Amino acid sequence: MTTYADPTRCPDCRAVLPQDPQVCRVCSLPLTGETAVSLLRTFQEADRLLGVLRAQRRPAAALVGAATAVTGSRLDGVAPYPAPSGPHPAQVPDAPRLPGASVPKILLSLGALCLLVAAVTFLAVAWSWLGVGGRTVVLVALTGSALGVSAVMHRRGLRMAAESLSVVGLGLLALDVVGARHADWLGQVDDARLTLLTGSVVAAGALVMLVVSAARPLHAPALIAPLGVLVATIGSQAHTTHPVALVIAPVVLLALGRVGTLLPSATLSSASIGCSAPIWLLLLVVGVDRAGDPITAAHHIGDGAGWPFLAATLIAAAVGPVTGAHRSITRGGYAVAGLVGSYAVVLPVLDNAPTGMVAVLLGVSLVWVVVVAAGPRTLRAPALLPLGGVLIVPAVYAARLAAEAVRVLSVGDPFSRPFGVHVLSSVTEGSPLLLVPTALTLALTGCAVAGLVDPVRRSTCGIALAGTAVVGGLATLSLYDVPLAVVVGTVLVVAVAAFVAAELLAASTADDARIVVLALVATAAVLALPSDRMTAGVLLVGCAMACYLLPRTDSTGAIAAFVFPIAFAGLVWSTFNVLGLHADLRAVPVLVVLGGLAIWRPQLELETSSAIVGSVTSAAAIAMARDTSVALAVHLTVAGVLVTASSIINPSRRWLAWPGGLLLAAATWVRLLDLGVHVPEAYTLPSALTLVAVGAWRLRRDDRSATLTVLAPGLTLATVPSLLAMLDDPYSLRALLLGAACVVLAVTGTVLRWSAPLVVGASVGTLLVLREFAPYAAQVPTWLSIGLSGAGLLVVGITWESRMNDVRRASQYVGALR
Repeated sequence: MTTYADPTRCPDCRAVLPQDPQVCRVCSLPLTGETAVSLLRTFQEADRLLGVLRAQRRPAAALVGAATAVTGSRLDGVAPYPAPSGPHPAQVPDAPRLPGASVPKILLSLGALCLLVAAVTFLAVAWSWLGVGGRTVVLVALTGSALGVSAVMHRRGLRMAAESLSVVGLGLLALDVVGARHADWLGQVDDARLTLLTGSVVAAGALVMLVVSAARPLHAPALIAPLGVLVATIGSQAHTTHPVALVIAPVVLLALGRVGTLLPSATLSSASIGCSAPIWLLLLVVGVDRAGDPITAAHHIGDGAGWPFLAATLIAAAVGPVTGAHRSITRGGYAVAGLVGSYAVVLPVLDNAPTGMVAVLLGVSLVWVVVVAAGPRTLRAPALLPLGGVLIVPAVYAARLAAEAVRVLSVGDPFSRPFGVHVLSSVTEGSPLLLVPTALTLALTGCAVAGLVDPVRRSTCGIALAGTAVVGGLATLSLYDVPLAVVVGTVLVVAVAAFVAAELLAASTADDARIVVLALVATAAVLALPSDRMTAGVLLVGCAMACYLLPRTDSTGAIAAFVFPIAFAGLVWSTFNVLGLHADLRAVPVLVVLGGLAIWRPQLELETSSAIVGSVTSAAAIAMARDTSVALAVHLTVAGVLVTASSIINPSRRWLAWPGGLLLAAATWVRLLDLGVHVPEAYTLPSALTLVAVGAWRLRRDDRSATLTVLAPGLTLATVPSLLAMLDDPYSLRALLLGAACVVLAVTGTVLRWSAPLVVGASVGTLLVLREFAPYAAQVPTWLSIGLSGAGLLVVGITWESRMNDVRRASQYVGALR
């Protein structure tokens, strides 16, 4: 008998709950507060109403012989179920299918492509025997016809045809410039000036097309105009390093972006901002080159070598205000401007000694930390990028010091010594005393960044800073002449003491203390790496702490669930090293234990950490194995079995059947490769046929399913690998069979009105045709046939779009009748 109110199970995932639960340990659903109490009362009321309905039900009379009509209600004498007062529930929409407007788009795109290919081939073949007059007539006639017909089509409302012909016309315009250069009409023009002239002419032509179509701006010219400016800028910088053109070009592009905002044309705005980015980066490169010899304050400020950085800063900050773009782009521009401006200020000190450079950068980082923590709200998020960009140098410096402290050059490689390890002082480029200030700055940065999401308590920041100071101090200590066991033992004693003290603190403060404890244990494990026995002892303590915290339902339980797989994998690895066992199957017990634990406790943190740790340890074990292929197949099989078992046992993890099947298929592929099978279809076709069969079964069960969702993955897997294998040998039996398959898919999709076979067949078939076309591009019959095909496709596309407009007008006319 169905019961809705069950306080022993989670109301969402139906998992069994412990005594006095706070949150569900499986789906993390909160189970306290007024909302949870209201939900339980609602379920109890539903149980009461269901009991009333059960008491009122009556047995239906048996039907004998022919079916008789039921004239009355089956709930006679029962109060009617109240209907909702709001609007009727919306009907489930049909699955998305390939719209009719996509057909002319495909036809017009293919037609435009064919015409451009035919034009290039025709000019390459016919240029030698056409005179100057003939060349002029051909170039002007083709370009003018394409652009003129595009304008006519736009005025007639055939927008897709206008887009395609505008691309053809602008492409022919670029060919006009190249042809004029080859005809010596432009004089002595090198490649750089030709690039500049071509980009400028195409950009101007695109702007003219935008002016012509200002009522409803075309997308193709709006995309090509910024690209033309980008090409012209590249040509202008070919023989010079002066950054004037690199400053003018972004200004022009931002002006185009403003025009796109006013038209409006989102394509022009987005393309202008996107094309200004590489030019802006080139401006930075030129600025670095100009300021690099020498890197001094006199050269940077007195000689004016730093003005490109100032210009780059102003351009980045002006992206949003000038173009009127979205707030995210505006804030992104502010962030980039802050980063470049910060380095422009500190550039003269970057050539100093490491100690002074890191100290200056730490000062700048603290300024940005203050902006993130207490600055205006509109500048806090943008300040993250300059903060991270400036702090990365001190962080790398601190990481190098930490690496010196961890690796301990006088000790040796990891897992190479027993307990009796003595640390000798390390020689560093800068002062080791900067390690603690850098670590504290990083901790402050973490608190400031966390405060953007949720306010951080002062006690939490205090614990984080204290833990960071302890770790930094111990790491600094390890750079001097001290026993390694003293350093590791001190960290471990501090961690255990903090863990015991955390049990006496308040709930929120105790959670923060436990997180610091886990970080201290991780630090001790890293410091103990030179000794496998010492590492095993530290990780054993870490596993014990994680197991103790694992049943908790708060944040520390989630962190412990994420940390335990890491500690357990390290414990297994170090223990195997102590025992002297080979690394062939060292990751198998890690996979089995962590996989079984994830199946028993399907918790997101535990599953994620187990997957990452299992992948890393498996990769390491496979790399060290004596037979790599066998080890790879074994690990893939074990992982596939565990993932598939989780999908079978846990109803909330049904989707894991897909990656589990992929892992098992990968294990089969490894064995096939080991047996010498190199045909790609042997690897892809079984999985592809399985996906297509599953998709066909889904279509049969649910006719509302979209073919692009259920069939496209299998069809893509069945055709694309063969297409890639065909590229080196385009005239093989594989190419013939693939072409026939593409034709069958296109015909099947057209007949059955399925978009997936049509799209996959047309796409792969187009690429196949282009690959077959490549060796014969210079022959006359090819351009003629492709040109005729393109013209035919354009005619069909224009006719199709025109008929669609007629149908739309007829529908509007009929709808207006009274």
